[in-house]
Amino acid sequence: MSLMKMVTKVAVGFAVAKGLQKVQQSGGIGKMMDGLKGGAAQGQGTAQVGSAQSGGLGGLLGQLSSGSGGGAAAGGLGGIGGLLGGLAAAKNGQPAGSSLEELLSQDNPPEEPPQEETAGLMIRAMIMAARSDGKIDANEKETLMATIGDDATAEDMEFVRAAMQEDVDANKIASETPNGMETQVYSMSVMAIEPDHPAEAKYLHELATALGIGQATVNEIHDSFGVQRLYS
Repeated sequence: MSLMKMVTKVAVGFAVAKGLQKVQQSGGIGKMMDGLKGGAAQGQGTAQVGSAQSGGLGGLLGQLSSGSGGGAAAGGLGGIGGLLGGLAAAKNGQPAGSSLEELLSQDNPPEEPPQEETAGLMIRAMIMAARSDGKIDANEKETLMATIGDDATAEDMEFVRAAMQEDVDANKIASETPNGMETQVYSMSVMAIEPDHPAEAKYLHELATALGIGQATVNEIHDSFGVQRLYS
């Protein structure tokens, strides 16, 4: 597995983990993952990545399971924008997250950075955001690892483990973000958490400031994912 495909799996893992408490009362993580895969199988063939009308998160997970790649694995920043738009759509039950994709398309680097470097940065951004409240809890970690699955290489898994040990530092992630990728990195960070904890809000504020993203754009990104706005 390449890190580009791992981006999609990590993103779906965090998206699933957000709803973990809601499903624990009805069978736990195993039943939830089976349900997602089952829903995806019904929607394959006609589904577009992430469309809530064609399987939502199940569609994303099913396309990964079937080897079609989907999302970020489809190639470069356009794939990442499609993945984020799809996750926003699946979370909010709306067609294709076009509003977020349009927002992301406004920021493009003069030269697209190497895909593996881009993927590594996105994975680290998601994991760092998820750890900004102090830790990734056991349930979140279980969900993430279940979504990554058995086809990840030892090298890929080592990369994820190293990211989980990295110091939480918004300025460091921002300093490593290529020009034109600021909105993508911030959106990935928001997608990975529910910013309702003071430490998470503080981290996202520091990240947005370091990336040079304005408050109106920050709130628009939060609206796309249906999470609490950072600024009033």
